[in-house]
Amino acid sequence: MNGSQRHDQGASLAWIEYTSPEGRAYYFNRDTRVTTWEKPDELKTPQERDSVWKEYSKDGRAYWYNTKTKQSTWTRPDALKPQPEAADADRPDEPNGRADVAARQPRVESPRPMPVSPARRTSARHPGSESLPAAEQRVGSDNNAVRGSRSRPPVPPSSALDTRPSGRREYRTAEEAEKVFADMLRRHNVGGDWSWEQMLRAVANDPDYRALKTLPERKDAFRRFASAAREVERETRRAEQRKQRDEFFALLDSLPISEYTRFRKVRHLAGDRAEFLAVPSDKERAQLLDAYIDEHVARLGEERRQMRSARMREATEFLGTLPVSASWEDVKERLVAQFDGQLMPILQREGVPLDTLYFFARDKDSVSDPESGLSMLDLMEVYERAISDAERREAEQHKQKRELKHRTQRQHRDAFRQLLAEHSAQFTPTTTWTEFYPQIKGDARYLAMLGQPGSSPLDLFWDQIELLSDELYHERKRLESAMREHGFGMQTDTPIDAVRAFASGHCDLPASHLDYIYEQLVIKARRRQDEEDERRQRHRRRQLEDFKYALYKLEPALAPESTWDEERARIGRLPEFKAVGDEAACREVFDLAVERQRERAQQRLRKRRDSEPRKRSRSPVAAAAGTDKRSRRSDDPDDAADSSELEEGEMVG
Repeated sequence: MNGSQRHDQGASLAWIEYTSPEGRAYYFNRDTRVTTWEKPDELKTPQERDSVWKEYSKDGRAYWYNTKTKQSTWTRPDALKPQPEAADADRPDEPNGRADVAARQPRVESPRPMPVSPARRTSARHPGSESLPAAEQRVGSDNNAVRGSRSRPPVPPSSALDTRPSGRREYRTAEEAEKVFADMLRRHNVGGDWSWEQMLRAVANDPDYRALKTLPERKDAFRRFASAAREVERETRRAEQRKQRDEFFALLDSLPISEYTRFRKVRHLAGDRAEFLAVPSDKERAQLLDAYIDEHVARLGEERRQMRSARMREATEFLGTLPVSASWEDVKERLVAQFDGQLMPILQREGVPLDTLYFFARDKDSVSDPESGLSMLDLMEVYERAISDAERREAEQHKQKRELKHRTQRQHRDAFRQLLAEHSAQFTPTTTWTEFYPQIKGDARYLAMLGQPGSSPLDLFWDQIELLSDELYHERKRLESAMREHGFGMQTDTPIDAVRAFASGHCDLPASHLDYIYEQLVIKARRRQDEEDERRQRHRRRQLEDFKYALYKLEPALAPESTWDEERARIGRLPEFKAVGDEAACREVFDLAVERQRERAQQRLRKRRDSEPRKRSRSPVAAAAGTDKRSRRSDDPDDAADSSELEEGEMVG
């Protein structure tokens, strides 16, 4: 053995292979204290050192890259496969052989420092690098560098994947791999409260730990397994607690306790029972006792309500149809005598022992429960219900009687309306009750209405007449509308046959109504004629009035001795005279105006004669002033006109 061989052997012995917690192999040099993920050249076989093939990893799968041809493959190249003669040459007779070196390199797991040098090939072999050192996770901008400046080789296509069996088991689906991983955790008794580090120390050397390829998959599977395990543990605890609760409740069922029992009494009665001791602490036992009492108090309350309701129904049925006049004193004696055994102990004639009053009434028919018996208030409520029922029955009877009476009265009114309908052909809007009464005074339908409240026979009769009037009014309006549309003039002397012929051709009116409608049309035509005559007379009076005032305003004014012949020419020029168009009427107005003028002149003459004595007694100056005043008054035309006005009511039409 030369020096070079001894140096290589010593260098190879300095390297020791370890396994990381994630299951990856790394190498530690005992001399230089260097840790690396890459396999040192000293540990490589001659084929690996001299070959152009370099080994890499992708998602936990190894592949090889040819640095010369730039090709990648999933299958181990033949140049890297161990040769049989090379294996024989590495037997122990050659100390520097690979077998001897490998035999002297123990594969152990030790807390040696993990490599910190940036090895990009290692990062590719293990994408899940959560547990790598910080320097190992920095990929930066040289992510494509391998061992310095060399580029990362391309990953071979999946079609070239070697399907031959390898050292690790392969699984068809991820679910199958996760199931194997979970079974491995169960074999190692991993609990739901374990941490990832605890689990890793327990199962790192198990081959099934690598059933999942990457670290994130293992951590996700572990989290799901831990969550399921915690749920199972919780279910187990709940089942155990339910069992303890049921056993404890069964124990309480066998004890003489009531809703007022305290925990110290239960502990005194059943402190040495297995069901009592199965509950871990007094606090939990007290809580179970409270829950038991709450549950049974609610159930007991419902049972008590049902029992009291049944007993009250029984008491109500016992009273039956109680009359409204029944008094409480009489009914109370009957109820107490009948239901003495079902009353509360304080009301019973023979008391119940007190030591039996306050236990759970497990028998629904038991009377030992004091709160399940009837009280005096319950008996009074039964009495009030019975009285209310009696009042309701009586009110219902009265209501039925009233409804029967109202129904009978309504039938009588309907029968009388039918009687009116039978005589409706004789009715007109002007028909009176005195005309219709003699025809029905002996009819049974009329006699049944006498003395009945509500509408009287007279009211129903006038209702019928009003309906008939409305009907005839609408029919007359239809006929008048047709007359206006076809130019038919209705006069006071229009014969009824003409109206009947027009109505038959343009309006479908009942023959019985036509006579009354014709009378109404004649009355309406006569009213129109009277209104027209009145309008003409008013117009004639206004014309004569205008002529009269025109006579008053003539210049010169009419004299008392004026005659028609003298003034005819002057009057004939007046527009008012021409508007009247009747000389005789105008002459009458003229004569009246002249007559009025004579009367005025005579009045003035009498006044002058009466004033003569007073004139003689006055002074000459006063007489002269009076004379001037009279002369001015006589010269005023307005005064003359006022004196010539006719008095009210002197004009004739």
